[in-house]
Amino acid sequence: MKISRKISAWSLGLMAAVSMMSCSSDDDSNDSGSSVTEKPFALSLAIQGSEGGFTYYTVPFEGVMEGTLSASGQGIEQPGYYDFTKVDNTVYSIGGLDNTDVSAITQNADQTLSTEGNVSLNESILDLVKADDETLISVSLPSTVGGVVTFRLFDANTVSITETVELPSSDLHSATDAVPAYSGLRVVGDHVFLSYYMSNPTTWATEYTDQAQVAVYSYPELEFIKVITDDRVGPIGGFNIKSGLEVDEAGNIYAISHSNPANGFSQSTKPAGILKINAGETEFDQEYFFDVEAAADGHNISHLKYIGNGKAFVEVNTAARSEQGTWSDSPLRSAVVDLNNSTVNYIDGVPVHNGDGRRLAALYNNGYVYLCIPEDGSIHVYRMDTTNYTSTKGAQIQANFVAGFFKF
Repeated sequence: MKISRKISAWSLGLMAAVSMMSCSSDDDSNDSGSSVTEKPFALSLAIQGSEGGFTYYTVPFEGVMEGTLSASGQGIEQPGYYDFTKVDNTVYSIGGLDNTDVSAITQNADQTLSTEGNVSLNESILDLVKADDETLISVSLPSTVGGVVTFRLFDANTVSITETVELPSSDLHSATDAVPAYSGLRVVGDHVFLSYYMSNPTTWATEYTDQAQVAVYSYPELEFIKVITDDRVGPIGGFNIKSGLEVDEAGNIYAISHSNPANGFSQSTKPAGILKINAGETEFDQEYFFDVEAAADGHNISHLKYIGNGKAFVEVNTAARSEQGTWSDSPLRSAVVDLNNSTVNYIDGVPVHNGDGRRLAALYNNGYVYLCIPEDGSIHVYRMDTTNYTSTKGAQIQANFVAGFFKF
């Protein structure tokens, strides 16, 4: 899975092609078909079957701004429920619900995709993030009161589990009628940061919304240290979004709070906002507060993807909390926020749209964010300029929704 292996294979193929060309005649017909069309983009397309279940197809594409993008007859096929995330140059598929497997998707020299290192677990993991150059870390949370928080360390090159640590969930909260629900995981230096909100395991009600909570663990020992709290906002993140915590280039952590009914909250008791944990520290910065509602005309941010230089791409819910459809993840408007200056700039030309109620399948590349937007019964790629806040409508997607958008 190491990138060097992929490069070596490509180099050998190139040398072989050059050798064959040097031995051939001057007849142009002998050269036909010798080149490989690069397909740097990869989309994980979700297709619903006749019986209601979904199958996911991760497919490579040459471009994403013209024509129609389809999974027909190509790509990696995975039936069931899957989440997708990319670490360095590898896409990881994470099984959910009845699927408990984790596998790596890489690109070959001929631009096809292959899976490696499939590992099956006795429970689903909620996320998989980079811990260090050789290690990934996952987390699982209990579905019943009194269960355990489970961290697993994976070898990034083999996707094999190297260590499993179980810790009591009572470290996170003393509630006897709720369990911690996952919202974000990041490793910075020698600490693991885990954000969560409390949810009733039977009714999904969220009755503990008076403060933000982030658990801090040591890394690589994975020993519980403490829970840090802040009552300026409510809980961090929301149901299945997985972007409660984002990290910038300097190692500063930003924690996003919204308490949206559209993202799993049955009540909200605090304003929306973004908090900060400074690099090298394990407490919230009391001098930093991004008043999202003030900057976004009374609205709040549900999804956030850090893109660099203090800026993040966000999806703003344009409905007041009292008007949001429960679990709807909508209505959303695309924007760029400046985390240093607390500003929000909306992207022109992108329609207000519904979200998918899951991890934001957005790609940031060379100053542009690529996101698939549903509109009028179809789905199209939109390429958004994060400097000029303009957009261009691209290819049409043949899928029920897009679960991942990547570039190798």
